[in-house]
Amino acid sequence: MCPEILSEEIHASASIGEKIRTVRKSRKMTQKEFSVSLGIVQGFLCSIERGKKIPSDTLMIALQHLYGINPDWLKNGKGEMFIQMPSTAFPPGSSAVPLYKLPPTSLDVMSVAMIKDFICIPDITADCFAFEYTGDFMSPTIRDGDIVIIKPGKEAVSGEIILLVSQWEDSFLRRYRQKGGEVFCSADNSSYAPFKPDAKTKIIGIVHAVWRKIKI
Repeated sequence: MCPEILSEEIHASASIGEKIRTVRKSRKMTQKEFSVSLGIVQGFLCSIERGKKIPSDTLMIALQHLYGINPDWLKNGKGEMFIQMPSTAFPPGSSAVPLYKLPPTSLDVMSVAMIKDFICIPDITADCFAFEYTGDFMSPTIRDGDIVIIKPGKEAVSGEIILLVSQWEDSFLRRYRQKGGEVFCSADNSSYAPFKPDAKTKIIGIVHAVWRKIKI
């Protein structure tokens, strides 16, 4: 590649990175909070903002969906930063969050490629994410096909439902229990026995809300 073309690509990358940093700061979010909301690691976001990495088309789409960013402004600086959306597009107190194909096994390896869609949910923050639950472990509280919204980074309280990841990188939902100074995880379905998580079991977040499709 000739030096002129390489120089132009680096300049274009830095320009987009600066815009993405402007978006993040306009939301008063840290790099960690912003990267989690986009489903990327903080180091990758840092490299984008510094012009060392070029964001993928999927990431650009995520920015547009999550934060209402004008794609023309993001790519070439034309127009306003934010798209003028109808007031009914995002009701007060609601946010668009990523709907993952499968529940993430780590907040550090969440990928934009894993995002199935974006959904608008009231009364949640941008760092939340959602996925479609499969199985009967948490039935009848959470049923097969329900949309589960997870709030990461919040310390679990006894009685809450949490998203766990085992040492074998399997993710699952269980109810968090504390009794006599010990921690147990139980299914709401009484057919399954509770268990005591080992040191390698990680808590990704707590269940913030559950949405269910009802046939009418």
